Amino acid sequence: MGENSPQSEELFVSLFADNERHLRAFVRSMGLDWSGVDEVVQTVSLVMWRKWEEFDPDTDFLKWGRVIARFEVLRYRRNMARDRHVFSDDLIELLGAEDDRNDLSQSELYRRGLQACLEQLPDKSRRLVADAYAGDRTIGEVASSFGKTATAFYKTLNRIRQKLQPCIEQKVAEASQRA
Repeated sequence: MGENSPQSEELFVSLFADNERHLRAFVRSMGLDWSGVDEVVQTVSLVMWRKWEEFDPDTDFLKWGRVIARFEVLRYRRNMARDRHVFSDDLIELLGAEDDRNDLSQSELYRRGLQACLEQLPDKSRRLVADAYAGDRTIGEVASSFGKTATAFYKTLNRIRQKLQPCIEQKVAEASQRA
């Protein structure tokens, strides 16, 4: 991109602002909780800024950001490896695959698989997941609304994730085979 002139800085800020919610959704689709999404997206923005001079303005900014985000999610997951209830690296690679022909369709397959698996959950589990990932409440606030401590809430949420992971992987695999 050349040197970081004021115009270049403005272009970066403009492109990042236009695409941040898409990057957040992409990172979120890889199974991170909201605090993980915030941390990864912040790191992605720093990496993108540091590599801004290497960016070709004739290419797709969002696609470039998604490639960086995928690597940052993998790095984040390695750092969080002590938590055994996270999605497998294979699923992350599947979700983050950058196939030009079906970028959006892979995300759509995952979304549909997630929706189908969520519908199979008991009502209370489905509400717990929905409350945990929707809105601006903290986990502590959501946990209190379920009469749980934050620690107990996280444990319950992790058990639900363990049930969802193989279901989602199966749904995505089935849909990919049909496609």
